[in-house]
Amino acid sequence: METRIAKLEEFAADAKERLVKLEEFAIDTKQRLVKIETRLDQCATKSGLEALRAEMHKGFADMIKWIVGTAIVLGGTGIVVITFVLNNAVPKTPPPAPLPPVVIYTQPAPMAPAAAAPRM
Repeated sequence: METRIAKLEEFAADAKERLVKLEEFAIDTKQRLVKIETRLDQCATKSGLEALRAEMHKGFADMIKWIVGTAIVLGGTGIVVITFVLNNAVPKTPPPAPLPPVVIYTQPAPMAPAAAAPRM
């Protein structure tokens, strides 16, 4: 009987050791779970990601509009500057002097022969 009691006491001691280890494991697991939950609170949700996606899409669209508008304005400005430079960089030749007007003289009409005076 004493051997049984000794075995039971030994089993009880082992059980207490395992129980202490399990309690430590439970505490460690609880701490890890708290860390995981805090990380989960900081993670993005599906609705949050959709809102971010919509906001980024709007931002990209606005940026593309600005880039295209700026490119058009810069192109137009470049064309205006080049036109101005090409029109004013080369010295202009003075216009040629006007030619004297062409004068056409008409011939006087031939005179009719004088009519003879009546005789009396």
